[in-house]
Amino acid sequence: MRFWRRLITVTVLVLIALIPFSAVSAHANLERADPEQNSTLVDPPAVIRLWFTEPLEPNFSHINLRDVDGNIVQTPTSQIDPTDEKLMFITPGTIPDGLYTVSWRAVSTTDGHQTIGSFPIAIGEGIQLPTASVISYESIPADSAFIRWFNLLSMSLAVGGLGFMLFVWHPSVPEGQPNAERRVRLIMWVGWLLLGIAGGLALLLQVSLAAGIPLLNAIGDPALGRIVAGTRYGNLWLTRTALWFGLALALVFARTDRWFYTVGMGLGFAILLTNSLFSHAAGALDSTPAIAADWLHLIASSLWIGGLVQFIAVIGAVRRYVSPPTPTVSALVGYFSNFARVTVAILVITGLYATWLQVGSIDGLLTTLYGQALLIKLILFLPLLGIAAINLWITHRELKSGNQTWIERLRGMVGAEIALTIAILGAVGAMTAISPSRSTLAVRASVPPPALPSPIIDTKTVDDLNIQLEITPGWIGNNAFNLILTDAAGQPVTDVSRIRLRLNSVTQNIGESELRPEHVADGLYTISGDNLSLTGEWRLRITIQRPDKFDAVVDFHPQMSLPPAPAKITLVDPNPPLSSRVLALMLIGVMALAAGGFFIGQNRPRFLNGAGLLAAGLILMGLIFLGSGIMGIQTPTVAASEFTQLAPPPIQ
Repeated sequence: MRFWRRLITVTVLVLIALIPFSAVSAHANLERADPEQNSTLVDPPAVIRLWFTEPLEPNFSHINLRDVDGNIVQTPTSQIDPTDEKLMFITPGTIPDGLYTVSWRAVSTTDGHQTIGSFPIAIGEGIQLPTASVISYESIPADSAFIRWFNLLSMSLAVGGLGFMLFVWHPSVPEGQPNAERRVRLIMWVGWLLLGIAGGLALLLQVSLAAGIPLLNAIGDPALGRIVAGTRYGNLWLTRTALWFGLALALVFARTDRWFYTVGMGLGFAILLTNSLFSHAAGALDSTPAIAADWLHLIASSLWIGGLVQFIAVIGAVRRYVSPPTPTVSALVGYFSNFARVTVAILVITGLYATWLQVGSIDGLLTTLYGQALLIKLILFLPLLGIAAINLWITHRELKSGNQTWIERLRGMVGAEIALTIAILGAVGAMTAISPSRSTLAVRASVPPPALPSPIIDTKTVDDLNIQLEITPGWIGNNAFNLILTDAAGQPVTDVSRIRLRLNSVTQNIGESELRPEHVADGLYTISGDNLSLTGEWRLRITIQRPDKFDAVVDFHPQMSLPPAPAKITLVDPNPPLSSRVLALMLIGVMALAAGGFFIGQNRPRFLNGAGLLAAGLILMGLIFLGSGIMGIQTPTVAASEFTQLAPPPIQ
């Protein structure tokens, strides 16, 4: 019977491995456009093409053309070029002259994050473009952050429980303890159940993001079937679901055959891999080492967090059913601390790489939501390291000497560690719900600064009254009209009862409009308005009324012009240059090899324990990083100026 169970399990694993999925890159940011953003064209373009940095989901990416009133112009549906999955285009057809906005929504095939943006184009002579625009959302969506946090927590409970059983409990209590093991298995089943719920929520979240609908509306929406059956995310989700059912079988069979705990842990690691294949890490240019680092980071954190939950659950059972309890608790601390040291090394090394890859600068760390969430994570991680160090160097020694008072202290410290790790997962959930710092900074850098005002300033004197008029910003549209009134001695005039500002175009017969500036400070009277709406010469007649004085009347003749042409949007590449990537890959690779070799040497007699396997993972990651760095050195590059001159692929 045991043989057949193992054979069936191996067969299922092979079938799951045959489900196709591949690693590609992440956030689909706009790379270039034709016509260029903020272009003024004589004739309507035959095709509007947008190139993105990543392949697009054709069912959930589109381009709209809007007129000056914001209404969508009726055009054929936008398409993804069949020869280039990064190119989306639309054929506007015959449209009248005017100002139009090209708005786009792009959903990456990798992590499912959407990017939204727009830019104006003008068709026809004399059409004035507004200020250039790039839309960037830097808020943290609460539903997305919660679901991602819940997913990480459920993975930790399921995978970490299996690691605790294999690497801590079985070596510490080889003869077994049914009452305590019942608690361990119960938490693993709870983790398995929560993992299934998290998978369902993650699917609804992806439908919500891809289709642009509220989360609850994703239930039963037609986009749900298209996501599952026709996208890369759907392939990964189906793979995860199959692995989840396989994990249930492994947990059932493990009651009578411990070999299935190892199978279950392998299935859990594979579930973590599906998460890494659809993450920010997959968006790196060097996606293979980035995914490897993210996967190892997930494995280490899941083993640590899930192990802590199991640890606090069995301490009470050991105190109740094992006498004396201190040797067993001491052994648990020893085995757990042994592989926890390796998890800390993994978290530090992979965390350094992820910080460089996704943040890359102090500015990104301090001024973006992603960087600020990372700071919170690091702040919470420091006391966690302190508690772990106490358990490694003090608690283990005290328990080994038979000091039972440290059992209760251990429970308190483990409880504090669990609280800190749950908070850390909250920060990670927020980070995975938003764009990395590099992408955010690139979008900010792509937005040209607004045009500097060029105020129109003129001064005239009527009797004893000096009148200075300032019109800001000084071109057609909304302006602020500031009047500064002083007397012959230069003192502010504050006894004005009323000011009338009448505006009339000299070149166009559009009638007269009037404004009433109000007193705001000593001698300063101001008001704003859109009255100067045409180019050319205007007459501004100002009438100032004061008690016991004749009205002062004066005319100003400002020459109004169009606002300055907006600056072209210069798209900034969020990816680090090749030289920096190669250096980072080589450094992290050396660090991983050194740390992995050190821990392998320490655990040589017990290589197949938790510490040895994690150390082997570090060595494998180091080899991947070094190999990628060497390949990067040998990869020829194309200059950016050459790239922008490449002819666009033809539209079929």
